[in-house]
Amino acid sequence: MSTELIEFGRQIQYKFKADSIWVNWDRNSKRQLAMICVYDVTNKTDVIHPLTDFIYSKWRYNSYNTQRKHTVNVVAFLNHLLEDRNDRHINSLVDLEIAHGERYLNDLNMRGNARESIKGVERTLSAFYRYLNKHESLPKVSSSEFETYLNEYGKVVHISPFRNVIFPSKINTSIEHNFPSRYLPLLFETAIILAKPIVLGLYFQIFGGLRVGEVVNVIRAGVRHRVDGDVVLLSIQEKQLRTDIKDLDGANYVKKSRKQQVYIKKDWFESIYGDHLELYKCVDGSGALFVNRDGRALSAKSYRQYFDKVKKEFINLLKQSPNIHDKLLAYHLNVSKWSTHIGRGIFSNMLAENASNPYDISVPRGDDSLLSALSYLKKTSRFRLKLEERMNHMHGEYIPRLVERRNEDS
Repeated sequence: MSTELIEFGRQIQYKFKADSIWVNWDRNSKRQLAMICVYDVTNKTDVIHPLTDFIYSKWRYNSYNTQRKHTVNVVAFLNHLLEDRNDRHINSLVDLEIAHGERYLNDLNMRGNARESIKGVERTLSAFYRYLNKHESLPKVSSSEFETYLNEYGKVVHISPFRNVIFPSKINTSIEHNFPSRYLPLLFETAIILAKPIVLGLYFQIFGGLRVGEVVNVIRAGVRHRVDGDVVLLSIQEKQLRTDIKDLDGANYVKKSRKQQVYIKKDWFESIYGDHLELYKCVDGSGALFVNRDGRALSAKSYRQYFDKVKKEFINLLKQSPNIHDKLLAYHLNVSKWSTHIGRGIFSNMLAENASNPYDISVPRGDDSLLSALSYLKKTSRFRLKLEERMNHMHGEYIPRLVERRNEDS
């Protein structure tokens, strides 16, 4: 690897950026690949940087999400070096030392980054330094810095070369994964008013535990629903319904292909599902169940934009309530981090309240499990009845009068 290709230079106004490209992977499919690019700020043009080889040399056959994560980590580090190149005396990567990586990781700690986030960056930079060392591009770093050992399974484990890094202590996350289920009617009422295209998706998330990327990958033909059934069966697979847009945050991807069951609360589901099929038709040939205003497959980004509108109004309605518990929940949700993934959290908590063993939670969530699907199917009716009972109690306990009051005032 030529070091001339990775010189920083002092006069050129550019920065590194993470990007992606769609390629024909085999005869029948396309695949999105992450890239390291150099962006010329003056001319507003960018080119693929040779360091992209680092990503493909290690994660060529991994998912786009994995590639992108490491690409973003490297790009952030390179831009950090560019910004501080005068203070750190760096003209190109051949000037790089272990101390530069250690300072960057410690800077992340000082900025308030979470422990696991910094650990993830450390893993990327450790592999990056090894890559540069392998290509003889780190003359100031001895190969002895890159130690390894064999674990109990005979696998080679690489030890991080960054010895002088202080990591944040392990603390509980501030991300909220649940709120009392008696507030679900208000959430759905708000979604019906402000974000009707995603109401069915919200149902799939809360009563089936789907992630946002899984929701937007569902096609109409992938929904199996019997009128007298206890569950809806969804086919969750990577469909790549929108290859015309760059999914830079990896949000449109399916984490695990599977058959996923969604519990039916009959009066809710039949109304929501029927309305959705009648109102939203796919016109781009993808067969997508969730579409945008143009009839094209809905992206995860658009789904989250809809959800953010619902979230904001949901909190506002709680703030306006005369009930002190509603106001306290509004304050908590306003200062906490939460988004579409809270649907999966609510689903998991409802399962946990009625579960007799861990598998009663992991299997319905679609997690990997040693138990067969048959053992879960035997308990489907019990779960559905328990959830139905809980939802009926919730609906009687909390009717979304706040929405009704707002409609009367408007």
